[in-house]
Amino acid sequence: MQTVISDKQLHLNSSSSNTSPAYTPSFSPNTPTENPFNATIQPTNGNGKTQYSARGGGGGGGESVSDELDLSQPVSTLLRLGTQRAHVKAEHSAGAAALVQGGLGLDEYIRWLAVLWRIYDALELGLSENSTNPVLAPTYDPALLARAPALAEDINYLLTLLPSSSTSTFTSTSNSLISTPLPPFPLPSFLEEIFISPPEPLSNYLHHVKTLSTNSNPNVSGRLLAHAYVRYLGDLSGGQFIGAKVKKSYNLKDKNDRGTKFYYFEFQKGSVDSDETKSDAKKRLTEVKDWYRRGMDEGVGEDKSLKSDLVEEANIAFSLNTDLFSVIRLPSSSPSPSSQSTNPHTSTSTKVDTITPKEESTLADKVNSVVWFLLAAGAGVLLNIYVQPYMSEYMSGSKRN
Repeated sequence: MQTVISDKQLHLNSSSSNTSPAYTPSFSPNTPTENPFNATIQPTNGNGKTQYSARGGGGGGGESVSDELDLSQPVSTLLRLGTQRAHVKAEHSAGAAALVQGGLGLDEYIRWLAVLWRIYDALELGLSENSTNPVLAPTYDPALLARAPALAEDINYLLTLLPSSSTSTFTSTSNSLISTPLPPFPLPSFLEEIFISPPEPLSNYLHHVKTLSTNSNPNVSGRLLAHAYVRYLGDLSGGQFIGAKVKKSYNLKDKNDRGTKFYYFEFQKGSVDSDETKSDAKKRLTEVKDWYRRGMDEGVGEDKSLKSDLVEEANIAFSLNTDLFSVIRLPSSSPSPSSQSTNPHTSTSTKVDTITPKEESTLADKVNSVVWFLLAAGAGVLLNIYVQPYMSEYMSGSKRN
């Protein structure tokens, strides 16, 4: 098999014998209630389901985002420029704000991680099945980038911190309703919905990713690159900041980052021992992101039509990711199972106290969280995806001077 991946020194494991994640089918034919970024929605294969067209505007005379761009530029530049406005909706998401500020109960936070696991499981399966696609091959390195395994580890660990009354697993009856292989973590009752009847934003996202993944046209399946770009570059840019917030919110003090492995890539481990290792880890982070951008440019080349499609697809990916925040159940509006009248989080037991988000926060902390959120385009994996490239160039220029 031809190996197209460059910069092998950046790979933790260049072996191609990686185990594919469990198959995650789409559960619902529903389309989003809003047409994100005026993307055209068309039926596919006569099966009654719908998909987004990667080109916005359709025949209604509207202009696509890519119409404003110089398509002679590298695709990595076009994706950054072509999605700068896409984060506005995320800034107004109450779910994203609560996530960044540590305002969720632990069970609801775990539920959010399960949502993310389903997204990454589907995306990484699609990337695996299309790993020889010339558009995707230069950036395909699951040993370096895959997030689904880390999410599963976090969920497994965090579930052990909940009271036993909150973590009783599903019954055999509910088990029979789950039409996808079980995930590599237990399913308490408050997680069943994610697998039995997923919320519409999650179902929409899974269906869209599967539609791209199973398309025999390499240019269509190649649009998975836009989704990988939005997810992975966000993780690489904002993960450590969010990871630190999560540790503080849920009082996670494990030296091996148990409970927050999702936010840290393997090459970032061991970066807290000294200033030298912190500097090395930061340099390594920049190198990985630069490698990813070069890989995108290599895979897409000078194909202007494909560049245009990928810019449109990245805006769709951003919209689908933003819509995911609506599945977060805010404490004041829709209590989660462990925050009902018998809420164990209100108990005076020492163990429960360690899993309740800290309510004592200085004004400076709150202001800092809000400012970071507004500047960095959302929470979690989307944080700082657009600001970081400018900062990296600026810091590199300063060092050269």
